[in-house]
This record gives sequence, structure tokens and C-alpha cells, in this order.
Amino acid sequence: MRQPLLNVFFCLLCALCWGAPPVLSQPPDQGGAEAVGWLRDYIQIATVNPPGNEEEGAHYLAAILAAEGLSPELLTSPDGRTSLYARRVSPTSEGRALVLMHHIDVVTTNDDWRVPPFSGRLHQGRIWGRGALDIKGLGIAQLATLVDFERRQIDPGIDLIYLAVADEEAGGRSGAGWLLDSQPQLFEGVVGVLNEGGSNRVVNDRLVWWGIEVVQKRPLWLKVTSQGRGGHASGLNPGSATHRLILALARLVEEPLRYRVSDAARIYFRGLAKLDNSPDHLYHHLDEVIQPDGPTRPLAPGVPAYFVDTLQVTELDNGRGSNVIASQASARIDIRLLPDTDGDAYLEHVRQLLGPDIDVEVVLDAPLADPSPTDHPVYRALESTLSVRGPVTPTFMTGTTDSRFFRQRGIAAYGFSPFALNADQQRGIHAVDESIPVDGFLRGIEMLKRVVMACGELR
Repeated sequence: MRQPLLNVFFCLLCALCWGAPPVLSQPPDQGGAEAVGWLRDYIQIATVNPPGNEEEGAHYLAAILAAEGLSPELLTSPDGRTSLYARRVSPTSEGRALVLMHHIDVVTTNDDWRVPPFSGRLHQGRIWGRGALDIKGLGIAQLATLVDFERRQIDPGIDLIYLAVADEEAGGRSGAGWLLDSQPQLFEGVVGVLNEGGSNRVVNDRLVWWGIEVVQKRPLWLKVTSQGRGGHASGLNPGSATHRLILALARLVEEPLRYRVSDAARIYFRGLAKLDNSPDHLYHHLDEVIQPDGPTRPLAPGVPAYFVDTLQVTELDNGRGSNVIASQASARIDIRLLPDTDGDAYLEHVRQLLGPDIDVEVVLDAPLADPSPTDHPVYRALESTLSVRGPVTPTFMTGTTDSRFFRQRGIAAYGFSPFALNADQQRGIHAVDESIPVDGFLRGIEMLKRVVMACGELR
């Protein structure tokens, strides 16, 4: 049982967060403390991918849904990866549905954490652990929304699909990708998806803007392999598999970057410029600053990635000891393509740089897909709800999420974070000491409820 003083703590938090309790909020001792408990428990299930262990996480979520009278389904891909699906039907939805999606799996950890990464510890007003921000916090906020609506029989005017998927951190093909391919009937009537990927700007505890992700880079993940004569490491073997691979990779990473302004980047920076009256904003000088051989002025960290196809060698392996010349060596390469880059042409260029002796296997790729529109009912619902607290702008994400699987099928998907957190509070994503502030988490749940209600009202 949680400490009795927690209930008082949550009551004070809700009063301080937004003043008078919102129409949709429930008493914090029933809603806030319960949701915090769910997130702490969920974090304690170590779903590190690989291997994922999503089944245990899916069972945990399913038990909560089943206890509320909902009917969750556990769906397992041919390679044993488990996702969860539940649909709450609205009597006034006319068959329309909104997907609330998150992924169960998380990235790995190391020994540098101050707090055990799978403890779910409540400490200094924060919930600590891998997944608190990416992305179990969002998953529990979505769960709390669904449970609250069911308990109080609230009709949002739209069916709600709660979707907790496997394998996102490794590309999503055994999670969202497999579900859409093999179980399309589960998504009948879906008009939109709310998923991870939103990027909100908070400065000095003041919300500057809400960023709704509508377009993202496309993954091109490769495994490249070389062959050569093996033997003892004391021998002379300059043409070994490992040496051949190193030389090929050197040609690849030394290739000069080619910068360009894509339509996605132009639209994104135009939106940001509307929130900044400075005539020196990058958007007003894009075509003079972004030149093919590089920017003509320094750009803030992270900004160059919006204008180039990025390539990172992330793994090297020859599978043998230090005194053995391996007969085979391989590397993993993570490429993120701009939304409109010709993937086939880029891949052919990579093959040419690596050379004919290097085998290239495509591990993950994604076709071209249109951005999610900003004149869509779901985007308008986000805009109308969130603009009460701050302006809303469409954003371009240099990473990749499962939203792409829906966009490839013409279904609008939006990256939205209901949590208005500053950069320091988000520092733990894919890093050490990941945590989420309790007050920001609770505010996010209430904001998500408002957004869902607005989605049901708009046609």
C-alpha cells in the first residue's frame, strides 16, 4: 500500500497545477496516486529490447483493463513478440476510432544510474526508471484516460483503441508493422493516431509552444559483411575480412555530407519563425545559409540533422578473439533519410562506396509517405485544446517512430506529448537517470483527456 500522505500530496499538486479541478479530473487519491502506482509498477517490468520481454508488460496492462470490464487482446507475432489491443466503443462514434499508441519495449541501461533503472522509485517528486519518459509514461497516461472514461461512462464521441506495441526500439516490424499487415480489421474506422514524438518547448517553467510531429525521417538500417582468409593473428594478412571492412567503412564515413532544404524542413522552420519575431531566424535565411557543402553560419546543436541524410556506424563485430584473424566481419549502419530522399538511389550510392566485395543487407527501411495533414480533425482538436496554454506548431522529427506504419497506409498519425517538460526534465531519454516529474505527469493525464474529448467532438 502507498503511504497515506501521498493522497494529501496529490491533492495539493492538482490544486497548484491548474487551479480549480477540471471537469474531467477525478479525485487525486483515486486517479493521480493510482496512475503513479501503475507507472512505477510498469517501469519495474524490464522490457529492454533486445529481447523485449513485452509479454510481461502486456499482461500487466491487460490485467488493469480487464478489471475495468474492458476486453484486451494479446497478439503475438510469429517471432514471439506480444502487443496489446483494446477497443472501447462509443455509442455515438458512427464507427470512427482514435488510436492511443505507445510501445512497451525500452532501450538498454548501464551502471551509471544514481537510481536503479528498473526500480520505479518515487524520489524528490519524480518517478525514476527506464521508460518513465520513453515511453511508458505516455502509455500509462493513455491507460488512465481510458480507465477514467470507462469508470464514469464518459462518451467522447469516438471509439478509443488502446494499443501497446512491441519492438519499436528495434524498428517496429514485429509490433505495429506486423499488426497492421496481419490484423487490418482491428483498425477499421480509424481516423487518426496519437503516438509519441511530440516536442514541446518549455523555458523557465513557461510553455513556449506545443510541437505536434507530423513528419519524420525514414530509417535505412544496414548490415554490411566482408569475407577474408582467417588464421592466427601473428601472421601477415593485410587483406583480412576485418581490414577490408574497415577500409570500406572509411570510404563511407569520409564521404562529404550534402545539405539541402526539404519541404518538411521548410515547413517546420516556417512554423517556428511564426513563434519568433526575430528577423534573424533561420527560416528567413534558409536558402542562403543551407548550401550543398554545408551551412554558411553556425547552427545550434541538432539543427544540421534537419538538412542531411545522416549515417552512423553503430556496431562492429568479427565474433572472434583478439589473437584470431576472423574469416568474416560485419558492421551495423543506422541511416536516417530525409522524408523525400530517394531511398533506392541512396542505397546504391552506399553500395558503390563500400565496394563490390562487401555484402549489404537491408535490415529495415521505409517507403515514402505523405506527412500527416494539419487540416485534419485530429490536428484541429489538438490545436484547439492545447492553444489555451500555448501556441501549437507542426514539427519535423529527425528520429523515427511507429507512426510511419500508419502514414504509409494513409492514416493520419500525430506525435503528441501531453507533458510540458523543460529540456532538463527530459534529459534522461535514452540516457542515464531517466525520470518524469510527478506533477508534470499528472498534468499530462488531464491534458490528454481534454484532447481525446476534443477529437470526438470534431468531424
